[in-house]
Formats: sequence, structure tokens, C-alpha cells
Amino acid sequence: MAAYSVRQWIDADLFETEPIMSESVHFHEDCLKSYSMTQTQKPIVPTKEMTLYQRQRCGQRFKDLAIKGLNPLIKGTGWKRKSAWIFKVEGEWYLTAFITGGTTPNGMQNLLKVELGIKPMAVDPIHWRAQGLHDNLHKPPSFRSDAAWKVPALPMENHEKSDGLTDVEDASRMIFNTIIGMAETARREVASKPFSKVVADHQDADRYRALRWASLIAEGQNTLAIEEIVAHYGIDQAGDAADILAGYQNVIDGTDTIAHRRLVSDIYGNQKAEEPVLKLSQNPTTPKPSLSKYLLSRLNPLRK
Repeated sequence: MAAYSVRQWIDADLFETEPIMSESVHFHEDCLKSYSMTQTQKPIVPTKEMTLYQRQRCGQRFKDLAIKGLNPLIKGTGWKRKSAWIFKVEGEWYLTAFITGGTTPNGMQNLLKVELGIKPMAVDPIHWRAQGLHDNLHKPPSFRSDAAWKVPALPMENHEKSDGLTDVEDASRMIFNTIIGMAETARREVASKPFSKVVADHQDADRYRALRWASLIAEGQNTLAIEEIVAHYGIDQAGDAADILAGYQNVIDGTDTIAHRRLVSDIYGNQKAEEPVLKLSQNPTTPKPSLSKYLLSRLNPLRK
């Protein structure tokens, strides 16, 4: 397959055609000039003469082209692209960056945002097995970025830029260099302490409970994982929450199987119980135990 330059990818999108495979850059440019005689190039930089909607369309077009311009830059680096996701598998770690953008609120400047996260490769299989989604274990690496039932990577850094975004090729290089820099920061952070501790210390730790539980299990801290799940859901003898706990316990025991559970989770991968499962007795001063004898019996072997 031919290796296209950043400019070839950009030009191809502007004129809504495929990159022209040619050995000569001059031939490529001549073809584009000829093609442009019958096609109108879409604007990618907002101007004050445009309506707000037209400016916003410029911003979206600019963002899409800047993302597409990453293709030749990531070639041979180990980074891959799936839509607006740029991801890389590095041994036991999964790095993933998400690119968004548009314009500033008044529409007068293009805007690009990049957020990078990291997670152990082990957490998604644990998360999927706990939910009975074993088919996901065979999906390609990109599935760990854009799948509906993934456990999101922990955000480590984000970058936003709006000044001087008029050249798509420069914007693509800015995005790529930003991702490389943020990835290095993420590597240093996870090298300093266990990942479950990195999650616990994160400013949004409460959002990433599913990620922490899976990382605890991956690190062999099974008892602590189960205790945190129990404490979060206030689990009684039955109900959706008890089923969630059983899923994680089965992963620890190695008895997990494909299941057809009614999955309800938030955007952070945290499963939800449809109804409260910690119920009180008729006497409001005497609550029922939060753990059944069955669940306690499952925890006891882990304490040995």
C-alpha cells in the first residue's frame, strides 16, 4: 500500500476523493489543480463574514482533517488510530488518547482538545469476564478504547489549543507531539506506585471504581477488591448488586462463564443496580446485615 504524505491525506479529504497514488508530488498537485476546477474547496478556517453555524462547521471539518492527518505521522511508531482514538499497546500497558474539537464559543477560532489515559492490559479482560462478556476477549486492541462495555482508561493529562489553528498539517503534528509528551508523563506516573493506588489518588477516583476493582484483582488484592465492591453497593442476599459481586468473585475463583446479564452501567464502566438492595427491616432502628452469610463465607477463604 502506498505511503501518503500528510498533505496528500488532507487534500484528499478536502476534495472528497481518495489520496492519489503517484510517484511524483508534482503530478499529484497537477491532478488536484485540475480536479479543483470543477469542485469547490470547503472552508476550514472561520471568518467573521460567516454565520455561527458556518464557523462551527469549519471547526468540525478542521478537526476531522487534523485527525486524518495523523495517519502518516503514526505509521511505524506503534500508535494506531480508530476514528478519533489514538492508542498503543506497550507490554502490559494500554495508552489511549481521544481527540475532540470544534470552535471557541463565538466560533471565531478553531479548537482542538486531546486527553490521554492509561490502564493495564489486564483490567478489560477482568471487567468483561465479571460481566459475562467473554466474546470481547477476542476483540482487537481498539475495542479497549471505543467499546460500549469497556472500562475506561484513567485520564492522566489533557491539552487544549485554539490560538493559530489555521494549518491542518501543523495541527496534526501538534496533536501527535502532544500525545507523545502526555504518554511519557503517564508512564512515569504508573511506574511510581501500583496502578490501583494511582486510581485511588486520582481527583475523580469515585468515577473509576470499576477500573480500581479490576486493577486490584489484577494485582492479586482480591480481598480488598471484594470488600470495596460490597461497601459500594451495600449488598444484601439477592438483587442486581449481589449478581455484580458474584461476577467479580467468579473471576477470582476462575469459575466465570459466558452470561446473559441485564447490563446497566455508566460511562465509566460502573455497573448499576436497578433497585436498592440494602433493605431495612420493619423496625427502622434495626437494619438487616449488609452481608449475607453466603457472601461472608465467600470472603473468608480469601483472608487466609
